[in-house]
Amino acid sequence: MSAPQFARDAAHPSYILRGHTAQIHSVELLRRNTCLLTGDADGWLVYWTLDTKRPLAVWKAHNAAILATAEWGPDKVITHGRDNTLRIWQLRGAHESYSTLLPADGAGPHRPKPWLLHTLPVNTLNFCAFTMCYQRRGVASSDSASDEPIYVAVPGRDDKKADVYQFPEEKLICAVPRVNTSETGMVMAVKLVHHQLFDSVLVIAGYEGGFTAVHRIPRNRTGVRDAVLSVARTIYLSQPHTQPVLSIDALPDGSTYFSSSADAIIAAHRIPELPHDDVEFASPENSISTANNSNQNTKATINEPTEDDRTVNSSAAVPDAAATPPTSSELADSDTEPAEPLSFPKKRQPTNPRPPSVNPKPVTKPVTRPSGLSTLLASTPPQQNLAAIPRPPPPVTIQPAHKIASTKHAGQQSLRVRSDGRLLVTGGWDSRVRVYSTKTLKEVAVLKWHKEGVYAVDFGVVLGQADVGKSAEEQKALDEGAEVARRATGLAKLQRQREEAVQMKHWVAAGAKDGRVSLWEVF
Repeated sequence: MSAPQFARDAAHPSYILRGHTAQIHSVELLRRNTCLLTGDADGWLVYWTLDTKRPLAVWKAHNAAILATAEWGPDKVITHGRDNTLRIWQLRGAHESYSTLLPADGAGPHRPKPWLLHTLPVNTLNFCAFTMCYQRRGVASSDSASDEPIYVAVPGRDDKKADVYQFPEEKLICAVPRVNTSETGMVMAVKLVHHQLFDSVLVIAGYEGGFTAVHRIPRNRTGVRDAVLSVARTIYLSQPHTQPVLSIDALPDGSTYFSSSADAIIAAHRIPELPHDDVEFASPENSISTANNSNQNTKATINEPTEDDRTVNSSAAVPDAAATPPTSSELADSDTEPAEPLSFPKKRQPTNPRPPSVNPKPVTKPVTRPSGLSTLLASTPPQQNLAAIPRPPPPVTIQPAHKIASTKHAGQQSLRVRSDGRLLVTGGWDSRVRVYSTKTLKEVAVLKWHKEGVYAVDFGVVLGQADVGKSAEEQKALDEGAEVARRATGLAKLQRQREEAVQMKHWVAAGAKDGRVSLWEVF
């Protein structure tokens, strides 16, 4: 449908999916627009195929509302529920017998669930949903992404902080600190993005006080992340909203991100130039070089002793049993004994020694100065405890957003940016789905069908003909459950053409409080 025709005619949904009995809180288009995953307030997940618009799997993933879902490769699904758990499921091929009985069909017999791979306890008291990204940039569209490690950011136990985990290790690798310069309130939304220009992973957070902040995860250059829990550095802070931030999303290259809140404002933020080498991890080589540099300064101060130093060193050469220097009478008595007399190196003798009759100032405890080698060994940090050496960050000040648009429609949430970076979509409390231009933030379409508030929206991936052909081959290789190979008949070719047509469409999926999911075709 062309843009002028879309502007003239009222838009209508292409399909309506029914089957949930509770309000929809999450929608996610998966597998290059071939499948749709929806989650409701009762914890139910429905895995739809867009070819036939029928469910492939239905199971209860959580005991409370679903907050968000995400795709990890072609066979893994991540779910986050209000029951304080984050779970990773494995959806195998078509040969697996999953229940297809929808929640609206009533309680049925035993429903087999997908294989549960990971469970992580998380904080959900602030309604903040998780976010994920791959550890390496550019692998999201590959079917080999199932073997790629991922980062998952969730709200921390302190509701003003966030934590970043690495899967499949289930390891906490980074802590996102609270913003100390301003009272931001609790974390309401988080987003993990790859900054393409600076090759860094960023954590974008939205807060209860209308703030948004960008935190940079330190890069692991020395391979010591297993021994060190890094702390993200705040590089940007802005307050474009007067109400709590509801959703955040970014352009594919990570250069700009967008935020929406309970007020009527949609803001665009340009991520500033990232500092180089903001955090360095201490390796054995770095530790030794640091110690050598400090020891050079130490040697420079002890290589040339002063007059007082010579006196102290002379007194320190006496054994501990002699707390005070011997008097002249004691020296005279010691001449009768054949014991070895006390002596000092000639080169350390002072030029003007004190007379034997004059007693020096009493010293209660001998002062010993370690040699150069002992100083080096004492100043060298322990090698087994590797720690991060953070450079003092500059103070973060509140900066204005790059662009602010007052939409006059409060309560726009579930903001999503399309894969080509041209459009963004929001779901509104007024039951409208609105599409905006990412360049101008102007409203380009309003999708109206639902009678109640829209809580979740998502864009389909924009694919070309080459991408569709490639995905068909990879999908065929992954479907191990195809017991009978498709024959090159006219019916098989027709079915394949229908599947490709579904993948090529520019989908918008919306889930609302009425428990229904609408599918739209936009520009």
